[in-house]
Amino acid sequence: MLERFVVPLRRHADNPLIVRDRPWEGTGPHAGGSVLIDPEDSLFKMWYSVWNSHAYYNKLPFSYNVCYAESEDGIRWRKPNLGVFDYEGNRENNCIRLGTDKTQNIDVCLNPRPDRYPGKYLAIHNQKGGVFVSSSQDGKSFEVIEQNPAISYHSDTDNNFIYDPVRDRWLMFCRPRAWAGDHRRRVAMKESADLFYWTHERTILIPTETEKPEFYGMTVFRLADLFFGSLQIYDRETGLMHAELAWSADGEHWEQLPTHPPFFERGPQGSWDAGMVMLAESPVAVGDELWFYYGGFPLDHNSKEENVTAVGLAVAERDRLIGVRPSSDEDGLMMTRPFLRTDGCTLVVNARIQGKISAEIHTDNHKIISGFAFDDCNPVTESGFEQEITWKGKSLGDVPEQEIRILFRLSKAELFTFDFPVKIKDEG
Repeated sequence: MLERFVVPLRRHADNPLIVRDRPWEGTGPHAGGSVLIDPEDSLFKMWYSVWNSHAYYNKLPFSYNVCYAESEDGIRWRKPNLGVFDYEGNRENNCIRLGTDKTQNIDVCLNPRPDRYPGKYLAIHNQKGGVFVSSSQDGKSFEVIEQNPAISYHSDTDNNFIYDPVRDRWLMFCRPRAWAGDHRRRVAMKESADLFYWTHERTILIPTETEKPEFYGMTVFRLADLFFGSLQIYDRETGLMHAELAWSADGEHWEQLPTHPPFFERGPQGSWDAGMVMLAESPVAVGDELWFYYGGFPLDHNSKEENVTAVGLAVAERDRLIGVRPSSDEDGLMMTRPFLRTDGCTLVVNARIQGKISAEIHTDNHKIISGFAFDDCNPVTESGFEQEITWKGKSLGDVPEQEIRILFRLSKAELFTFDFPVKIKDEG
């Protein structure tokens, strides 16, 4: 038997990376934003949220705001003076310019369609009147590109959006405006073909009858052909919050493991992130790792004390967020859906292995293809991100059938992904 499992993120040793050291940062930096690597200058760029409790409770403007930081290595960050936001008569600060009365959280991405939309960066942010879409050329000053809000109500969560290149559409993840009975936070989605006109939000993730916590929000990112979500699990009674992993093939229909294992847990008691952890919008690919920046809160959501926040880093191995493994000491089997193989393709696996992984090729009606049985397989016995499985020197592209299934056998091994890259022949 096989079981699915989630790989928990591991904390970076230098955490926290960004702490409160500017008067305009209020209670301190927390995620509520985005991190990306700019391909033009290779800099890590971060937009993070801050909250000023004095301004908030006295109804002053920009109690919520967004600041900017940058880094060469993603570990050591600087907060440059941008000169675009007036804070108490002084523009020497790292606050961006956006919003009419506040900028509550922001999601920034590199513009995937500069032929359609202005600016190098696109963003959504929460201000008076709802959630708006904006653009920027320098990442410091943003302009709203549509005066009508994408969300016309107060969606009080880390609203985020993502471009789906397969279906040429935008998806926005937010909080629904309506619920039945007692207030229970949940996740909704809106869709747009052009960033100007959005569908009515529809709820896509709801806690079941057996789940006590609420879904505070979900930050969504795309890896390969799947959408992944960091689902914020909020316990209203304790005020504590951690993250679980969800995934979807289309961004609309989501799955979770029924055992609800943590994807990212709170820090130990007394630590700077012991109360709540909230991941930023998307991880950054660095070598063979995925870097997830997050906001950490020492106290819970219900605390009346000042919750001094900071930003840290959690790390995952590349494409190793969820996998399958034997649930006992016995070997486990996994059969794929039928698919059409490509001439010249290979079968490679991303796996951690103590024993071995072997594969057998079947027709769609479950008949073993001669020459590609387990007895013919040259199993993979070493861990790696792209380990090829062959059969007495033959590759997957040598299979005589076009429509096939793969039966994997795992012995003391964890399988995360498999792929079918085409081997380029050496003409020399």
